[in-house]
Amino acid sequence: MAENLGSFSFDVTKRILCTLFDDGSLKKTTLATKTRLNYNVCLRYIQMLKVLGWINVSSEISITETGRNVMKRLLNQPSSDIQNNSSYDMSSNSSTLESDKKLDQAITHNQNIMIVDDESDVLLTYESFLSYAGFNVSTFADSYEALRDFASNPRLYDLVILDIRMENLNGLQLYQSMKAMNPSSKILFASALDAAKELTSILPDIESQDIIKKPVDRENFIKVIKMALGS
Repeated sequence: MAENLGSFSFDVTKRILCTLFDDGSLKKTTLATKTRLNYNVCLRYIQMLKVLGWINVSSEISITETGRNVMKRLLNQPSSDIQNNSSYDMSSNSSTLESDKKLDQAITHNQNIMIVDDESDVLLTYESFLSYAGFNVSTFADSYEALRDFASNPRLYDLVILDIRMENLNGLQLYQSMKAMNPSSKILFASALDAAKELTSILPDIESQDIIKKPVDRENFIKVIKMALGS
């Protein structure tokens, strides 16, 4: 297993979050020991999870309320199961879970689309196309910001459109991260690369029609989006 920031392994992420959930606040060296990670690898994950808002970092590392909710989704378990299997007191998190539930219930049937691409002109183009077609569009040039927004409510977006080649977290890493939190998420890729064959071979849920070849024109782009949404 490639345990580095680039791979953004969710096996490692779950290990860290579960350890903090069970043991409470820990020093960096203790966390590395308990998770059986190389210390430098552990530091890279700490920095990444801090950026996402899943942990707090001071003299010790602790899991945040958002981090607890993410861990629950990563484990694909109801909160009651986690509570039964852990010595950590979740009562302080009950208000956050209730807020998440209310937020989920408040989502309307309007179709919300997230677009992630590190080229601002591409974001502007896609946003204009989809806004013209009547969709609610949220754009992100920073993949970390996109993942943090997605993690706050993994059921908010009806569709996510990802560029493949991006700094920090690339499209494949974002796809794996988002699918870990919400396996039913509908995700498309947009890329100038001829990557259809490769993507469909390594991502079993992706089909050739889920990959949009850049550059795009408005008519075909909207057509693909509507087909993906079943509208």
